[in-house]
Amino acid sequence: MHISRLQFVSVPVADHVKARDFYVDVLGFELVVDIAGPHGQFVMVAPPGAQTGVVLVDSNIGDRFGSPVHLQFHTDDVDADIAELRAAGVAAGNPQEMPWGRMTSFADADGNPITLLQPSRMGDRPQ
Repeated sequence: MHISRLQFVSVPVADHVKARDFYVDVLGFELVVDIAGPHGQFVMVAPPGAQTGVVLVDSNIGDRFGSPVHLQFHTDDVDADIAELRAAGVAAGNPQEMPWGRMTSFADADGNPITLLQPSRMGDRPQ
């Protein structure tokens, strides 16, 4: 096998423009691809510098894969991200303390759940 990384995750959306704008304008992702494809619009977004993208697929195509899709992204500052999300009108939850880090949850424009995790450092973990 020569698998080296995850290429993308497909997320079903009802409106490509609305979904693209949420991921780019609210979450700060980069627009990687936005072209017409054989199954409708092919839109891929990704966190800046990431190797793995999120492909925003038509809901009717997404139904074949099951939905909603849960996405979890790494963050270095969950509190600052919560403040930015709320300022953008996103209903981000209060940070939760977990043994593996601090996290918050919210949904994208199509109701797909998203979690931001600020991982604990090894030295911060309880013994």
